[in-house]
Amino acid sequence: MRSEHKTLIRDVLVVVVAFVIAGALGGWLWHHLWAPAPEGVVVEHVAHFDDDADFRGTGLYLPIAAGIGLLLGLVITWVFERDEVVTLLAVAVGSLLGGLVMLWVGHTLGPESASEFAEGAKDWETVTGDLHAAWLPVLLSCPGGALLGSVIVLSCFTSRHDREPIGVGSPSDST
Repeated sequence: MRSEHKTLIRDVLVVVVAFVIAGALGGWLWHHLWAPAPEGVVVEHVAHFDDDADFRGTGLYLPIAAGIGLLLGLVITWVFERDEVVTLLAVAVGSLLGGLVMLWVGHTLGPESASEFAEGAKDWETVTGDLHAAWLPVLLSCPGGALLGSVIVLSCFTSRHDREPIGVGSPSDST
């Protein structure tokens, strides 16, 4: 295997690991900002919470994950510009994994599942909410922020000087 391929593989691994570590830290921050857990009641084996209390987990997840994604997307694309396509793919995969790790860490730090508790609870028994987020924000926020950061760097701040500007010196300009 050539040295260039080894370097690209190392870069991809660094990018993915950076997103996973940032996701773990983001999960801790998400849990820390969300706590204390909201309280609700069980009615007919279903946990009921105020609407804003139930939405708070997703509402906090979105800006934290998108912010982490944006920041890492900017920095990583700036630093690892050896191959833009490989970097962009690594950012996409890494940010998706980072967002999932953030969800897992935050949920693991939080209380047990409210719906599982409610299945065996009596009516009007108090239940503590668990930390969770809807799947659409989980799948879109961190990768969306990261890809936005990458696109900003790739389109505005490229430092490659070995490229000719489009249209200058191309065979079609010699007419």
